[in-house]
Amino acid sequence: MAWIVLISSIAIFNAVAVLIRKRINFSENYTTVVFALAVSAVVDVFASYRYKAWGFFEVDKTEYSALLVYLGIYPAAAVIIINWYPYRSARLTKLLYLLGWAVFSTAYEWLSLKVGIMWHIHWNLLYSFVLYVASYYVFLILHVKAYRRLTNKPNTG
Repeated sequence: MAWIVLISSIAIFNAVAVLIRKRINFSENYTTVVFALAVSAVVDVFASYRYKAWGFFEVDKTEYSALLVYLGIYPAAAVIIINWYPYRSARLTKLLYLLGWAVFSTAYEWLSLKVGIMWHIHWNLLYSFVLYVASYYVFLILHVKAYRRLTNKPNTG
């Protein structure tokens, strides 16, 4: 069942990421996805091995199948989140958007736990929910904004 859920998720997430209208340019998408992957890899390594909080598939093992999550789901989800984000809307709309993604992500994590894609030891779904809201804003949305500021400034040397 884990493989059916994982492969279906990869297909759906990537189809949506490819087919949606891109509201931000290619370089903003690319750099934000690469940045998010780097942060995710570091956080997940410490969460898995140092703190035994969460991980993919088997505890205390590094598996190639986890790469399917990192490369098949994470980049597509990041592209969707940053392109649909209501950059010019009211703060409440932005907060509701992030909360909606956190609810979706927590529900998807629950499913991943049930079918064996993920495991939790010193972690729970409430922690995940809070972490999703914060990390989507800090590592995705603020990265896009920082990238825009950096690339719009004149080169001073």
